[in-house]
Amino acid sequence: MVSEFNKRLEELEDLLEESWTLPFASNKYIVNGENLRNIIEALKASLPSELKKAKEVLDEKDKTTARAREEADIMVERAKKNSELMLSKAKKNAEEIIENARAEAEQLVNEQEITAIANERAEKIVEQAKQDAIKMRDITLNYIDSVITEGEKSLGNALGTLNQLKQSYTNANSKTEQ
Repeated sequence: MVSEFNKRLEELEDLLEESWTLPFASNKYIVNGENLRNIIEALKASLPSELKKAKEVLDEKDKTTARAREEADIMVERAKKNSELMLSKAKKNAEEIIENARAEAEQLVNEQEITAIANERAEKIVEQAKQDAIKMRDITLNYIDSVITEGEKSLGNALGTLNQLKQSYTNANSKTEQ
C-alpha cells in the first residue's frame, strides 16, 4: 500500500513536470485536470488501512475509558449509599438498645440492689451498642474500601486493555512503515 501511495505521489510530480507554465507567471502551471483527478482518486484509495485501524483503536479506547469511568462512578455511588444505609441502621440499632437499657433502668430504680444491677446492665448494653456501632462502622469502611479497590482494578484492567490496543496498533504501524 505504501509503495502504491508513493507511486501516486511520483505520478503527481511527473504531471507537474509535464505541465506548461503560464506566460509571465513561472510558478503557475496548466495541468491535465482529468489526469490530476485520477491521481488524487488513486491516492485516496491507496491510503494505508492502518489509518482506519488507528481511528478504530482510538474510538475503542475512548469507549473503554468512558465505560470504566461509568462503572467506577456507579460502584462509588453504590458504596456511598450502602455505607449511609449501614451507618443509619447502626445508629438506629444503637439508639434502640440505649432506649431499651434506659427503660429497663427506670423500672428498677425503686430498690438499691435492683438499681445497681440495672445500671450495670445499662452500661454493658451501652458499651455493647458502642462496640456494635464501631463494628458496623468498620464493616462499612471495609466495604467502601473493597468497592474502591474493585473500581481501581476495573480501571487498571481497562488501562491494560488500552495499552494492549495501543501496542498492537504501534506494532502494526511499525510493520507497515518497514
